[in-house]
Amino acid sequence: MYKVSANNLRNYCKRILVEASLPEEEAEVIVDSLVEANEIGVDSHGVTRLADYITRLNKGIIENKTELTVLREAGSTILYDANNGWGQYAGKVAMERAIEKAKKYGSSVSGVRNSNHFGTASYFAKMAANAGCLGIVMTNASPLMVAWGSRKPTLGTNPFCAAVPTNQHPVVLDMATSNVARGKINLAAKNKQSIPEGWAITKDGEPTTDAEEALKGFLLPVGAKGSGLAMMIDIMTGVMTGALFGEDIPRMYDDADPQQLGHLFMVFNIENFMDLEAFKERMDERIRQTIESPAAQGFDKVFMPGDIEQMRKESALKEGILVSAAVYNELKQLGEEYGVNADL
Repeated sequence: MYKVSANNLRNYCKRILVEASLPEEEAEVIVDSLVEANEIGVDSHGVTRLADYITRLNKGIIENKTELTVLREAGSTILYDANNGWGQYAGKVAMERAIEKAKKYGSSVSGVRNSNHFGTASYFAKMAANAGCLGIVMTNASPLMVAWGSRKPTLGTNPFCAAVPTNQHPVVLDMATSNVARGKINLAAKNKQSIPEGWAITKDGEPTTDAEEALKGFLLPVGAKGSGLAMMIDIMTGVMTGALFGEDIPRMYDDADPQQLGHLFMVFNIENFMDLEAFKERMDERIRQTIESPAAQGFDKVFMPGDIEQMRKESALKEGILVSAAVYNELKQLGEEYGVNADL
């Protein structure tokens, strides 16, 4: 493992993307999203993705610049076409517009279609929370997960995220509808590690702990409820926005076609329901009820959603980010290819 500072990692990866022909503004957003994923311990959505992104860029599967087009707008709603641009940048613009509309109308929904992988959903939901709003973010994804009771993959991991403002850091629930995000299996394979049983099945439908075999097979949902939630998210982000959906979405790592993903950003302005400070005081009590409850056997403490990630981020900012040797060497190779010789 290598320990690198968050600032060095951001600057290094941003320079690679700029040298790879991305506008600096977009490169900054993309890298900020990736590095924050590493900071909060979601390494599967961190800088390990950079090489995959650049591979798709070089193959012409994704545009080097995101040209957003407004397709429909009416009061509190807006729908963008990302025109096969970068999901992180499209997501930032869409969430900023949703926040602006929520401040005016009380609530809002921004949709994006014809987009690409946008990193962690929490990156955008926390934008709303930091603006004094409640944010909900969803996206569909490549069909790498089987529906409950099926052997054929027709669903993505289709994450759901909600972020709530508090007097401290936001309360954040960010969850895939699969037992695990596929990126964790990719990272395990890259690091030559096995995976827990229950994460995935082989292409023949058999349980496996082999990361390479899992990548050839399919992810498992969080039971029937996870399968149902994934379906509803696909309907809202894919069917309703005009994006691709279900089994029609190309796979990010295996297919040479644009993914045409759909994202949805929902924002509720707290001030339209009650004074923000009063809300935060009520949240203090809601948090207290949870974290001061007695820990069950085998647990040291009870946490609110997002607490552990926040602690990881604070630690990473002080002590640096741990990057596996495989990912570190991959980044150094990318730097050599694009003339970025700075130290990590």
